[in-house]
Amino acid sequence: MSVTDTKPLEQFISALERSLNAHDAVEYNRYFTHDVSWGNPNGGIVRGLDALHPVHKGFLEGPLRNSKFKYIIERMELVTPDAAYAYVRLTRTSPDGTEVESDERCLYVFVRKQDSWWLCAGHNTRVQPGQNVESNTPH
Repeated sequence: MSVTDTKPLEQFISALERSLNAHDAVEYNRYFTHDVSWGNPNGGIVRGLDALHPVHKGFLEGPLRNSKFKYIIERMELVTPDAAYAYVRLTRTSPDGTEVESDERCLYVFVRKQDSWWLCAGHNTRVQPGQNVESNTPH
């Protein structure tokens, strides 16, 4: 893969989306490194897949069990051939198509090990009104 070829990561994010829509925490979490670091929209940090898995399982089998998820890649950059990041917009809707909760913007950090990409860190942030556009201006 060249340093500009993002297709494998786009496919990776599509696989994450499919596993969310299957409400399958095991499948979703199989893309994460064992020592993953994860920030939630409320400012908490979870370290390690053993701690993160029950959180994802609880959401996917609980309050979000009937939700439909959609990822929109807003920005993606390969920093080196083996490290990348992506800003991904996450929307959730109920089965009838109404928005379940505010959109989230997810920052995902990827590493490539032994020719496979892994999600090693992430942070989800709720998108507030007026924060939909990339800007170089501090807020």
